[in-house]
Amino acid sequence: MKKVTAVRLSVSLLVCCWVFVPTHSSGQAVADRQAILNKARQSYYNLHNQGLATFQCSVTPNWEKVLQNERKQNPAGTDTAIKTLNQLHFTTSLAADNSVKLTHTDLTGQSQQMMDALRQIYGGMEQMTSGFFDTWKLFMLDTPFPEVTSDYQLEALGRQFRLTYKDGGADVVTTMGRDFSITNLRVKTTDSDSSIQPTFTRTPKGLVLHGYDATYQSQKPEEATQLKVLIDYQEVQGFQMLEKLNLSGTYGAAAFAVELVFSDCHISKRAKEANSNWQLAKARMSVRL
Repeated sequence: MKKVTAVRLSVSLLVCCWVFVPTHSSGQAVADRQAILNKARQSYYNLHNQGLATFQCSVTPNWEKVLQNERKQNPAGTDTAIKTLNQLHFTTSLAADNSVKLTHTDLTGQSQQMMDALRQIYGGMEQMTSGFFDTWKLFMLDTPFPEVTSDYQLEALGRQFRLTYKDGGADVVTTMGRDFSITNLRVKTTDSDSSIQPTFTRTPKGLVLHGYDATYQSQKPEEATQLKVLIDYQEVQGFQMLEKLNLSGTYGAAAFAVELVFSDCHISKRAKEANSNWQLAKARMSVRL
């Protein structure tokens, strides 16, 4: 198996780079910025707020899609590789501390060359899912906004709001509509310049992340990345859970495309008392505003 397969999986790690660059057009400062930011934070679907504690799903890569270019050059070799890869079983799980882990079965009796290739694939899969979940969790388990009482600027720009603040050493800018749907997230650090344009599905329980386009540029031109992500969901015990994930784009001059299917998902719910305390804490914060 060609090493480019593992490379195509590995570059998807860059999905986690939801970094932002400030813009310079003028806007009008918003007087009731805390109330607006509080409404924005409450406008997004949040699995934890709905009562979810942890989940575990089987993950099945579409190896045919990953190896579509290799098939053009070596159809027989690609068929053999896919038969081997289909024996792998991946599982992803969300722990109570919000960490996501990807585990896999091992294949025995393989040649040394195949074992080396499999190790690269394991690493690529782990990096890819880690990078994706870093972004996905921001919208579905956490919040893409700073704390209401923190230091930030909120301006009105016609039919949009612009939120500007510092996150460590990064300059962060969030642009969103009057319905609080984020249209652009940008960040600039001393080492990188990146952006993400998310899309959402509006539900009665809030905005659900449906996908995003992203760009990433470090100080190395060969690391320039263009990424497109599409997300499908399934309902599991009343929760919006991942069903299919498509990632495609370019890393430098190399193109990649990956499709993952999530199935056999199991969830655990927060204890009623713990979830009530979670909601009470949010309500108290809103009252203080």
